Amino acid sequence: MVKKAVNLQKKSFRANNVSISLITILIMIFSVVFYCYITDCNVSGSTNFTPYPPSGNTTTDINIENKYIIYTSDVGSSWMFDWGDGSYSDWIVVTDSDDYISQTHTWHTYGDYEVRIKQRNIYMTESTWSNPLIVTVAPPSDVDGDGWKNDIEIAYGKNPEDPYDFPLDTDYDGVPDEDSIDEAYLGDTDDDNDGLSDEIEKTLGSNPKKFGDIVFIVIEKNTYCLVDTNGNSKYDLLYNTLTEIKTKANNEDGVTLLDIDGDGSWDYSYDNGILKVYKESFEIPWLYVIIAIIAIVLIVIFILFKKGIIYLYEEEYTEE
Repeated sequence: MVKKAVNLQKKSFRANNVSISLITILIMIFSVVFYCYITDCNVSGSTNFTPYPPSGNTTTDINIENKYIIYTSDVGSSWMFDWGDGSYSDWIVVTDSDDYISQTHTWHTYGDYEVRIKQRNIYMTESTWSNPLIVTVAPPSDVDGDGWKNDIEIAYGKNPEDPYDFPLDTDYDGVPDEDSIDEAYLGDTDDDNDGLSDEIEKTLGSNPKKFGDIVFIVIEKNTYCLVDTNGNSKYDLLYNTLTEIKTKANNEDGVTLLDIDGDGSWDYSYDNGILKVYKESFEIPWLYVIIAIIAIVLIVIFILFKKGIIYLYEEEYTEE
């Protein structure tokens, strides 16, 4: 009976050991599963975490150093750059004092490059690569810095490396006056930017490259243009923009007189932006007055003569 009791104790002890071992194994498995859950790890040794792309230049030229920044507060993590040209940075470790980390890179060939980053955490588990930041490495669009792009200067037959050789732009609106030589670019339709097209100015006789020889005015709810056709800063033509009818204008003592209906008489006066109905000043026609007075005097004399009141001469008679 004693031997059996001892055997039972041994079996019980072995059973307890097995149970403890199983519990220990289950705890370890649970710990690993829980760790993988909170660190988002998988069998391949990478995480599903995808960092944001870095910040930095998206356009640059060859042989220029460019700076790219990663904003992070993940102390102890490491970060790597893929520069898109087959080269990579070393792992950069985030320290306690880091709010961001940065790296510089220089490209030596023109093209578009995909700059990406990835993270490695303190457990040496790597993230996936970030979405790319596209960096375009190309020649500057304006080599000589004259404000005109290289392709426009070339199209107009100008030297893109000479800052004094560029297309003519009378009104400085960024559109050349004429069409390009290769017809890739259309020229400005209003070179002097006075509101009237070059084509109409040429038909009126004004200078399409001179600002100020056209003035818009409104008369009786219709829009007209006062036009200087001879370049003397005096308006000599009135143009109706709706009917396209041209009538006379004339400058007298600094005031422009306008004939809006073409009947030969002045209807309005224009002076420094002030428009008035024209009224001719009354002038005494002295010549006609003098002639009239002479005529009246002659008539009166003739009447008096006929009535015998006055005589031209008096005959004298002698009695014998």
